[in-house]
Amino acid sequence: MKNFKRWGLILTMIALLAACTPTATPQSASTLQVTVSIPPQAWLVNRLGGEWVSVQAMMTPTDDPHTYEPQPAQMAAMAESDMYMTIGVEFEAAWLPRFTNANSRMRVVDSAAGIERLPLPEFYAVSKVTEPDHEDEHGGSDPHIWLSPERMKQVAANMAAALAEADPDHAADYQANLEALLAEINQTDAEVSAALAGISRDHFMIVHPALGYFADEYGLTMLALEAGGQEPGPEQMAVLLDLAQQYQVTALFVQTRTDTRQAHTIADQLGLELVSIDPMPENWPEGMMAIAKALAGALK
Repeated sequence: MKNFKRWGLILTMIALLAACTPTATPQSASTLQVTVSIPPQAWLVNRLGGEWVSVQAMMTPTDDPHTYEPQPAQMAAMAESDMYMTIGVEFEAAWLPRFTNANSRMRVVDSAAGIERLPLPEFYAVSKVTEPDHEDEHGGSDPHIWLSPERMKQVAANMAAALAEADPDHAADYQANLEALLAEINQTDAEVSAALAGISRDHFMIVHPALGYFADEYGLTMLALEAGGQEPGPEQMAVLLDLAQQYQVTALFVQTRTDTRQAHTIADQLGLELVSIDPMPENWPEGMMAIAKALAGALK
């Protein structure tokens, strides 16, 4: 989150331009303008909103979630948004106040409302834990709720309610789309379960702890190399090597769009294959299946 002075000037200019621009355009008169934080949210809004909603995700598939900064074009579009749907990812804490300053009429909706979050793991941790015992940049909680079908259904329901409240004329459409969407999520859940049905082991190793909710949902155990964004030290590496041998771990999972040089070094030290996954897919069903197939291959 750098260059805040530069962005402060840009946001001020966007706010002034928005104040001087007529709010009714052919598109904005017929569609609800929605901004979300990440691509999986955009997938949901597109499914729910259909022709009545236009959506943009602030984070794109090419962005590194740990170094993200919005682009001026995104900020300009956000300044015209009717609604911003948060989900609890890291950049929202720093940027959301600036977004709302640039567009004071924009309604902010918590699309993750009512969802109990898992804590981020200590050093390495099993997935089924209930209480965080340390604080970090996420406040001790894991933001990756969209990788759980059950939680994804709650996000979808929250979004549908927000859209219906903002656009009551099409509330029936949003409800019908929600029912179809929930069925699609259930189908994806069944396909993921089927893909994992043949595994013989349940422990997997990953650099960044992005799959805690996925592991929680499907009875797996996540061994995370990072804790609080920190790489393991020599003593921790020794423990990880023991764990890799104990649980017959053969692969180290790493996120796409992140620097993998350190991960390559760790994988070499542990004697593991490096496997890339995308924990923030644009197409949620395809992304979930890709993760399931990668895990099934590593745990067979």
